[in-house]
Amino acid sequence: MRYLVSALLVFVTTMSGFAQSKQWIIPLSASARGDEHVDDWNPALQEVEGEIHDEYHFSNSLNEAKKELMRTMNSSKGTPSLELRDALDTPYTWKSFQGNLTTSGVPNDNDLAVSITGYLISVCNTNIFKYNLNNDSSLGTVSLSGFCSSLGNFYSKYDPRVIYDPDQNKFVVVFLAGFTHTTSSIIVAFSESDNPNGTWNFYELPGNPLDDSLWSDFPMIALTNHELFITVNHLLDNESWQLGWKRTVIWQVNKFDGYAGDSLHTQLHYDIGFNGKGVRNLCPVKGGSHLYGSDIYFLSQRNLDVANDTFFLVHLTDTINAPGQELTVDALVSPTAYFIPVNAQQPHVTELATNDSRVLGAFYENDRIQFVGNTTDTSFGTSAIYHGLIMNVTSAPSVSIHLISDDTICYGYPDITYAGNGPNDNTAIINMLKSAVNVFPGNAALITDGNGNYSDIIDVKKGLGYHYYLNGTQRWGDYTGSQRNYNTPGNVWVNGSYAKETHTVSTWIAHLGLLPPPALVQPVDVAGQSIEVYPNPLSAQMMVRFSLTSPQFCSFDLYDYGGRFVAKLLEELVKPGENIFTFSTAPLATGEYLLRITSGGNPVSVSKVVKQ
Repeated sequence: MRYLVSALLVFVTTMSGFAQSKQWIIPLSASARGDEHVDDWNPALQEVEGEIHDEYHFSNSLNEAKKELMRTMNSSKGTPSLELRDALDTPYTWKSFQGNLTTSGVPNDNDLAVSITGYLISVCNTNIFKYNLNNDSSLGTVSLSGFCSSLGNFYSKYDPRVIYDPDQNKFVVVFLAGFTHTTSSIIVAFSESDNPNGTWNFYELPGNPLDDSLWSDFPMIALTNHELFITVNHLLDNESWQLGWKRTVIWQVNKFDGYAGDSLHTQLHYDIGFNGKGVRNLCPVKGGSHLYGSDIYFLSQRNLDVANDTFFLVHLTDTINAPGQELTVDALVSPTAYFIPVNAQQPHVTELATNDSRVLGAFYENDRIQFVGNTTDTSFGTSAIYHGLIMNVTSAPSVSIHLISDDTICYGYPDITYAGNGPNDNTAIINMLKSAVNVFPGNAALITDGNGNYSDIIDVKKGLGYHYYLNGTQRWGDYTGSQRNYNTPGNVWVNGSYAKETHTVSTWIAHLGLLPPPALVQPVDVAGQSIEVYPNPLSAQMMVRFSLTSPQFCSFDLYDYGGRFVAKLLEELVKPGENIFTFSTAPLATGEYLLRITSGGNPVSVSKVVKQ
């Protein structure tokens, strides 16, 4: 990785404490077209032991918090949810179709972006799906590794995000590489046009920018008029994300540098806290009807507490190098508490993991912020979501949350997007995942007027089977995606996961509206269309299981049967216990090959690979 650090160290004030800031210049790493042919191996490493028994196998603290909440609910039920969900009409489906296909790996993280010119990009935890809405045709599927192959980065790729810039008619894709402080980086790709198969400019932000043995996890992104913002958590090596967290940081990036392929001017904000305690999992607040700026807001709360009522409103007041730039932190107390979410139910098999109660999506419009996250309905003992409102953001902010729940249905991983049209219209569409003991995992949506009224929940895509990939609690997903349709106020694009008959998960994409489509635009369901187009890294997958007795940095290399080197697929720190490695055999010619997994030059596993 190549980057330059400016000598400027800035201290910025907060309401109760301080934050620090450094400025960086990140050179362009590579440029490549989205339609260029690459040998797309789609390598993926999955730790089996981390899924056995429970998602939180390595963090008893979070698991115990959920058990404590369950004990509390069993002994004393909370107040039933009084939210009404029939005050508004339900959203209408304008279009609905199959998105990213996955054959391995969990969770199925989903995000999407759609241009005003009809191009769509959908990302999940292994790949990028590109679609032309103008003629309902796929523009191809590429793995995260294949997309950034010009970087020569062989570490694991994960946690993708994508966002559309309506001012510049361009896209930005962000994802992570590496799981240790020596391998971690944040990969940022800026498109030079609206076409996802056009030229992309790639940059690598350091995942350990302060050289203190921490690595970057769980990115969230937003755009303003001038800049891209990326938040990540800094974690210790070989620790769970619950126990290994040390700080959450904000990367502030000049987006025009990225679109032009120039060196990125950036600013890193870190050590952000309140009353001597770090603020964790900062969610950037996106614009509602349009991008805002030059300032930006972020939201956080105490996501690992069994119960809490406090939210943190972080405000960064100006652009990089702006005189008088400040970062402030306000603590806002909600009249209604949020809870750590209990796991969700599904038919026949184990539970679905719900993670924690962090803010997962937020937008700013009409001097208010609307936001969503996971919680528990303590009256029913079901996983639920909260919808939050911060009123009078710029003058005297106050917060309240509303619970969206059911006595038998479980909800999780929501996102929220503005769907209104005007200064007094605060309408939004909330999308989420849905499951129950008699309902297969799928995704759903509802409408809110932003004033505490809601529609009934509709199914965007019903599940077709239960989800079962590894033993124990199943990873349900870390986030879903949604975006305003800038061409048509009142319309929103959403994507989320659903379980298939094969008990794996896949992505479903839908165009939702507040009103039915015009008579000349009939609802379209292209579920039957095939998106098996070249290049497709998801076909012809090879799976190898192997075990380690201690953590080892491994190299995954492919050779032909004559011993000639074919390709390096992955380099990664592998945890002890049983692991699964998958890759695509699509780039191979027919024949027999050997996959060699080595550590320090010593063999760990050798497997035969046959391409028919």
